Amino acid sequence: MQAQISACGKDEIAIAMACPVVARHAERLEIIFIGGGIHFSKDYILDAKGQKRFGDLVMINENGWSEVVDGCYVSKLSQEHGTLKVTPDVFKNIHAGDIVGILPVHSCMTANLMGGYTTLSSKKLDYFDIRKEYYI
Repeated sequence: MQAQISACGKDEIAIAMACPVVARHAERLEIIFIGGGIHFSKDYILDAKGQKRFGDLVMINENGWSEVVDGCYVSKLSQEHGTLKVTPDVFKNIHAGDIVGILPVHSCMTANLMGGYTTLSSKKLDYFDIRKEYYI
């Protein structure tokens, strides 16, 4: 949402959620992952075509994550699962058991709902410990 209003660029988004892929549907070019409304909220933005986007796809790598993958986005969320609409080339390269990254519409809500973070240097940060340090 902040990138959409030009408060930042997509390359400045600080949180990507790592989500396991659980199913693929070739006929629809859709990939199902664990990560739904309870992980991201059900808020969305509308893209230039008027399509609802609940998040963007990035690929997890040794430096964190890639740039947003063009033409791929979270098109639907249920309570616990999400649906990625992807291009044919991306579909060929993502399989059940893989981990994909999702840039959430609201990173604050995702961070709050997950209760902790893993930094790019693999350090574990507990959300409640951070809150105590800064707010209590």
